Amino acid sequence: MIVKLVEVVRDNFDDVIDLKLNEEQKKYTESNVYTIAESTVSKYFHLTHHRAICVDEKVVGFAQYQYGEIGESDEDECTIWRFMIDKRHQNAGIGKTAMGLLLKEIKDHERCKLVDIYYDPKNEPAKKLYAYHGFKENGVREDGDVIAEIKL
Repeated sequence: MIVKLVEVVRDNFDDVIDLKLNEEQKKYTESNVYTIAESTVSKYFHLTHHRAICVDEKVVGFAQYQYGEIGESDEDECTIWRFMIDKRHQNAGIGKTAMGLLLKEIKDHERCKLVDIYYDPKNEPAKKLYAYHGFKENGVREDGDVIAEIKL
């Protein structure tokens, strides 16, 4: 099983937007099509990077990240806005591997020193995955989501 990240482009776009979460997970994140559309029209998310998570060339997940604060281009920090694995491919270690690849890609951008991610405190699988990679909880956003950070 070879896990890799590839840029979301016209050729894999349909596969990315067709990915699904389990019913109980849908409340934790927006759909992939909404996420990509928002990044094309929002002044806050126009600097995002979209990645298809692939296993043996098959799209099985999606990630979105952005350097800098919302609406700014400061590249010392990075926020992972979306990270998901299709419901048919969960619990196979793909998320752990893909998150490791995503953090490496972010770290390879030499100026980035801090990565943050936000998640619903009831989302235990996300909490475990992020903690596994070294994210430390560092507060709560106004919307109730946990703020977790990792220094690179």
